[in-house]
Amino acid sequence: AAAACLSPIFRGRDWFEAAMPWLYEWPLLLHLKQGLSRYAGSLAEAVDMDRLLGSRSLRELEESLFCRTRSRPTSWEVYWERNEPLRDADEAAVPVLCLCSADDPVRGPPARSLPMELFRSSPYFFLLLTPRGGHCGFPRRAPGRCWGHEAVLEYFRAMAEFLRTEERRKGQPRPRRWGGPAAEPPVFTWQRSYTR
Repeated sequence: AAAACLSPIFRGRDWFEAAMPWLYEWPLLLHLKQGLSRYAGSLAEAVDMDRLLGSRSLRELEESLFCRTRSRPTSWEVYWERNEPLRDADEAAVPVLCLCSADDPVRGPPARSLPMELFRSSPYFFLLLTPRGGHCGFPRRAPGRCWGHEAVLEYFRAMAEFLRTEERRKGQPRPRRWGGPAAEPPVFTWQRSYTR
């Protein structure tokens, strides 16, 4: 009935092509290679493991893993036509909270990485943009404490309560008129967004 994203990457192709600072990219690249190397035997049937493990950027790794497959190779352009995260955003039919921070070093500056037009035009997408929080961190002042997951859980609680209330109202009979128009509070319902 609802969804949430913590520090999402909205424009995948742009993100891979822009590359993030090496201080963040190299550890992530090494972590991904280490994880993929565990499945080298199985993956070797589908991808060139030497090329994959020799990748020098996240883009090269992505391209080796998904574009240069042995059975169905595809171009970088075609891959993103099918896999761009915002490709079907106008098809969303549930409210989606996106929790982002302005200082996210992985996603990049909000001016170029956040699809503000989506948040302005879609009744389903909500943006909670904080000045600080890093990438998926959202720390409190006390060490070891983060508030991002608490905000998402509170959002889910509020959405569940909203939807329960809406269902109860739909099941109630219409108020009777006693000499004038009925004074019924408006019931908010989401309308499908057609932004294409």
